[in-house]
Amino acid sequence: MSLTDSVDIDSKSEKPVSVIWGCELSSERDSYTFQVPEEWQCEQQLALRTICLGEMARDEFHVVEIMPAEKDAGVPVPLATLKPSVLPMTTLMGVELIPPVTFHLKAGSGPVYISGQHVSMMPNLSWDEEEEEEEEDAEEDEPAEESPEKPPKGQSARKGSAAKKRRLEKEDELCFQLLMFSCQTQGENQPSPNFNQYVRDQGAMTDQLSRRQIREYQLYSRTSGKHVQVNGKRITATAEDGNKFAKLIVETDTFGSRVRIKGAESEKYICMSKRGKLIGKPNGKSKDCIFTEIVLENNYTAFQNARYEGWYMAFTRKGRPRKASRSRQNQREAHFIKRLYRGQLPFPNKAERQKQFEFVGSSSPTRRTRRTRAPRPRT
Repeated sequence: MSLTDSVDIDSKSEKPVSVIWGCELSSERDSYTFQVPEEWQCEQQLALRTICLGEMARDEFHVVEIMPAEKDAGVPVPLATLKPSVLPMTTLMGVELIPPVTFHLKAGSGPVYISGQHVSMMPNLSWDEEEEEEEEDAEEDEPAEESPEKPPKGQSARKGSAAKKRRLEKEDELCFQLLMFSCQTQGENQPSPNFNQYVRDQGAMTDQLSRRQIREYQLYSRTSGKHVQVNGKRITATAEDGNKFAKLIVETDTFGSRVRIKGAESEKYICMSKRGKLIGKPNGKSKDCIFTEIVLENNYTAFQNARYEGWYMAFTRKGRPRKASRSRQNQREAHFIKRLYRGQLPFPNKAERQKQFEFVGSSSPTRRTRRTRAPRPRT
């Protein structure tokens, strides 16, 4: 692995060891603190390399900042501002921090990924071993008067090999501890998968490949007691059961619960203007003509607009459209029941087109029937 520029490679007392590090910031976990155990005596350093957005990040500004170690010590320092359509990733050079360091997602919903290198200055045991060998060589070069007893041959070599073995074992142990700590911090940083968010994001994407499903039914309004009808540009909930303007064609937009609602007779789509008014449009491809079906606990169905989140299709007691900005999911005005379109019964159930059963007399018997027919008794 490459080392940081601030590490002195020529240092004889310490040896740098680096491990890849990374964390994730999102709306569910908007802050992360990088810190090391207190029992670690060697110097620790965090060198940042890149900050990028995840594939599910929304097209909005994401601001990442570094929080001060103490609340009263200073103000947060902005580190990067990203946006998927403008700058989805940035590279950092020369940003080297000493733990503990706290990263905070100030704006945006994420996910934002921060990566870098965790550098530890380990004791250089090889240099200590060289000093020990130099001291042993100096003792061997002293006069015989000072050391009358000569060490046996091969003793210094055995000492050197034993010291080298101890040095390698100690280095392996320190590297193993550093690797275990890095894996532990990475595991703590990764949150559990949020399947609800995944389903919401996938359900909000328009499906352009699959075949669309089409259904036909009526929408019964809970407040007006009538059915929703599309009469040109005018949308009301005053139609009786079986009215031709109350027949709705519902097209699926995604594999989830997003649909487009069109009047079968007028061929106009139910859309919502920026003022929150329901209007009919001939083209329903825009996002304001897409609604999300929400099945409530009381078995009613609410229709939330895809462009204006929090705005629902709603009608008053007189069947007039209610302003969407004042509508809520738990209000009676936004509750509907799906009903099959009754209308006129198709053939052969139509009374005026039903065929009457007629009894048709048989023709004169043939020779074969005469032979098989039982003879009549004579009187």
